[in-house]
Amino acid sequence: MAEPSVAAPPVPGPADRHPALTLPAAQLAGRLQHTLIGHGIVDRDVRDHVREAEHFGFDAVMVPPLWVAVAREELRGSDIRLGSIVDFPDGTGTTAGRVGQVRSLVDEGVDELDCTVPIGLLLSGRHREFTADLAAVVAAASPVGVKFMLELPLLSDRLRVHAVHAAVEAGAAFLTPASSGRVGIADPATIAFLRHEAPASVGVKASGGVQTIEQVRSLLVAGADLIGTSFGLSIVNGTRSSGSLYSY
Repeated sequence: MAEPSVAAPPVPGPADRHPALTLPAAQLAGRLQHTLIGHGIVDRDVRDHVREAEHFGFDAVMVPPLWVAVAREELRGSDIRLGSIVDFPDGTGTTAGRVGQVRSLVDEGVDELDCTVPIGLLLSGRHREFTADLAAVVAAASPVGVKFMLELPLLSDRLRVHAVHAAVEAGAAFLTPASSGRVGIADPATIAFLRHEAPASVGVKASGGVQTIEQVRSLLVAGADLIGTSFGLSIVNGTRSSGSLYSY
């Protein structure tokens, strides 16, 4: 079988003026997933995080697995979605362990999940095991949608295409280029690649070192549906954020 080739995504022209280029930052908050990841998080941090999301109208709050129940309680009566992370940050858990964590988080009441991928399997040429793992995670999460963090900066062009197609085949709800800024900063070219390779039914989430409104605008123009960031407050109103490249 011939290896898949990487086709260049279309480049928007001057006539394709995207609303994200001109809307005020506060009006883009609904595209941001407000993310709380890091060491030493306590109960108060989670409750404050949820209140910030409600105040600014962020799309969702993303919290570590330990704090899902607290966030769910704080979100009672709110329309804001609740998400958490699976096998973060390295994607080195067994499939059984990953599936167990997924089922636990679904039972806790998450609305969506951001999941790492076993990138070592893909880099080792163990493609069937890689695809089977993703399919097992999606099946365990159903009906909750899974956003796979594909770690594209670590992959060759050929493996990037394979990772995208494997995630789509497994039933991914969204594709994300990387798990954090430590792996790679989200950039418009990578988002355009994901939007070009994925069917319209699969969303694209940009995450990895997104810190400024300028980055948000360029990523939305490139085709991102959502932006995951620990810098939501500073993006929408210029206040100082505690996020870092190493957290999301």
